[in-house]
Amino acid sequence: MRCAGKDFWPELLGAKAREARSKIESENDLVKVVIVKEGTFVTHDYRCDRVRVWVDKHGTVTRSKTQDLKNAKMAGQCVGKEDWPELLGAEGTVAKETIERENSTVKAEIVLEGTIVPADLVRVCDRVRVWVDTCGIVTRVPTIG
Repeated sequence: MRCAGKDFWPELLGAKAREARSKIESENDLVKVVIVKEGTFVTHDYRCDRVRVWVDKHGTVTRSKTQDLKNAKMAGQCVGKEDWPELLGAEGTVAKETIERENSTVKAEIVLEGTIVPADLVRVCDRVRVWVDTCGIVTRVPTIG
């Protein structure tokens, strides 16, 4: 089903919720913006008159409209937070949990330094490799791809 008017705002990823609400409502007056904190349970019904804007604990937009995640991935755009420099030097299991909590569209996998992994020909938006040393400490900045 396709709804009338603009229904996807990837340019708002990283913006503040108030700014996102204002822009969305000014660009499509047929929708009501609903701000949703990541991790909140919501119904999975599709409604043309609603745009969900997902935010982290700081009120920063991580995604908008669950049903548009597929469209973003097909367009080569990753959704939500893409890298975690603050996890460099952290414990790998803690990093994995943090990444998956902060971006629910990705699956983090712990990889031991020195492990050979296949090269990707295209950007993979639903995976983050968490490289760790033999003590389980993160050795590279975890990044989507």
